[in-house]
Amino acid sequence: MYSKGKKLFSAFTLFLACGIFGRPLFAEWNSYKIPDSAEVRRQISREWFEGSLDFLRSVNSEIRSNQIGTQFQVRLEEQQDAFLIVVAPKSQMKVDVYEAAGMRTAVEDSYNMESPGSWLLVRSKKDGSPILARYFFSQNSGVYIQFRPSEKTSFADLVIFENFAARGVPIGVPFEKFYTASFAEVQALTKNNIPWDYVQPRIGQYDDTLVMVQTIRENLKNIAYADDAAYNEEGKPVSIQNGQPRFVPFNLRSKISVSSAGFVKWICDGLVEPLAGSYLKLSPLVQKTVQVNPSGSQGILEANYNSNLSLDWTRNLAAAVLSVRKNNTILYKDSGVDVSIEPFAARWTDRGVQSAVGYISNTGYKIQYLKPLLYVLATVNPQYFYLAAIRQTGKGPKGEEVKVFNDAAAIFPYFDADGKFKAVVFYDGAEYSLQQFCGAFDSQRSGDSFAHLVRVKTSAKFYPQEAAKDSKDD
Repeated sequence: MYSKGKKLFSAFTLFLACGIFGRPLFAEWNSYKIPDSAEVRRQISREWFEGSLDFLRSVNSEIRSNQIGTQFQVRLEEQQDAFLIVVAPKSQMKVDVYEAAGMRTAVEDSYNMESPGSWLLVRSKKDGSPILARYFFSQNSGVYIQFRPSEKTSFADLVIFENFAARGVPIGVPFEKFYTASFAEVQALTKNNIPWDYVQPRIGQYDDTLVMVQTIRENLKNIAYADDAAYNEEGKPVSIQNGQPRFVPFNLRSKISVSSAGFVKWICDGLVEPLAGSYLKLSPLVQKTVQVNPSGSQGILEANYNSNLSLDWTRNLAAAVLSVRKNNTILYKDSGVDVSIEPFAARWTDRGVQSAVGYISNTGYKIQYLKPLLYVLATVNPQYFYLAAIRQTGKGPKGEEVKVFNDAAAIFPYFDADGKFKAVVFYDGAEYSLQQFCGAFDSQRSGDSFAHLVRVKTSAKFYPQEAAKDSKDD
């Protein structure tokens, strides 16, 4: 039992925590460890949030501090049809200063409206009415939660890089509540109806991912691209199409010569060899995973060409790695390696908010959808990387439109120690940023390119083949 003294201490502690009139002093803190402007917003609410646009144009921006001394700038920003009241925390940024004596680097104060801890209120220029209140809580500026008014209540949106992980979720409090609500209060209000697990980085769980990324990087100088090229279970160069030994030109014999598909096998072989003592066999990787209509255009193409090569290949690769880890043969159809989640309800486009086009069976996701999708995957499955089979639209032998899976890549999404989202792509023996990779396949924004993903668990026990073995002479 607690003693009377302990009870008195607990009651006193509770009084301090609740503060005067029940206002929590700990509201300046939250699970994301970002600065909170709730106290500042309480100080300025009437003047800044209810004042007319003409009045706000006449006042200067202000610097105010919250209860623990963090400084925030309060300012007005105007857009074509709306105006914004911005409450942004102080941060510092390095800038290059050019002077007569040369260039020097200086550190300047910054109040970025999209930095973690920033809050903004958007109001209509037409009548001054509120449109939304937005909280930036992530190290990634494209990730935030916002609230929109609706009569006596409000609706919440959780946005991840222009995609809505939640949209129009009713919150049973008046919109004005968010003028002064702390981020901790926002989390408490929405904990049961907003998918916060989609936006919470699992810091410390990406070590194996980083080991694999660094190991692949160190080996890229020894990788050379070659058509229809992979290595068999003995580490010898073979053709993917027929599995037969292939000739390796003299200038490539000191390198790993692989095609797009062979490159991702080389990565998976590095996971398998420490467990099995050999690399993956080739023949199981080309087994069909898709049935097509033999009389259709795809079926006619399939008679002479495997239009689903990289789709079959990546699916079978992921299943093969899983089989080795489980010490049991697991066929693709029983493996569950396909990524088919649909975390988004809608997305912003040039034509406004539209329904999201998520996973399409045997096709995958639109290329431009990858960034928000991989962000979510990095939070809910922090110890995985992904093999991507790329589907593009081309012309068949008679000029007809055909869909072809030719290319494959390995994608490693993760969050760094600061919570910043990153994704490294290895494709055709080279490293790309996710932006570069997506741009290469979707440069015209036509929506014709898709990526089908399968998951593979990362491991620090990763030892890819370092040099080419014997090659067949002419």
